[in-house]
Order: sequence, then C-alpha cells, then structure tokens
Amino acid sequence: MWMSNILITVDRLSASASGLSDIAAAIGRMDECAVLNLDEQRNVIEASVPAHELPKVKEIVGVCYVRCVFNYFVNGPKPTKAA
Repeated sequence: MWMSNILITVDRLSASASGLSDIAAAIGRMDECAVLNLDEQRNVIEASVPAHELPKVKEIVGVCYVRCVFNYFVNGPKPTKAA
C-alpha cells in the first residue's frame, strides 16, 4: 500500500473550523492513519496516511492546506498508530 507523509495546515481564522486537536483526532480515527506530530504554535499537523485517503483529509472542516512531503510503499503488516 502506498503511504504519504503529509503536513496539514489548519485555518486559524475560520470560525467554523475545528480545532487542531479535533482535526488530529479525526485523522487518527481514519483507517491506517497516524498523527506523528502537532505543532500548536504554527497550527500544523504531521501525519502518515494511505495515499488514497488524501482527498478525505483535504475535506475535513478547518483544513486549509495539505502538503505531501514524501510517499513510500508499505509491504507488510499494517502501520501502527502513534501513541
């Protein structure tokens, strides 16, 4: 399965946008996705998601930008979620 390491920028100004932790929780609940880092000062989330899930991440309320940093192929057991 192809995985993508992504950076997600959360919109600070949107009144209807979810908070950083709400968006991170939503990503964490998606199949085979893992939140790797939260940068609260910059409103950025680093995550690892299956490449085919990128459109779903972009549709989350409050997400204003998604950047794919790199892609890699996982051949084996399902990736574990971050603690």
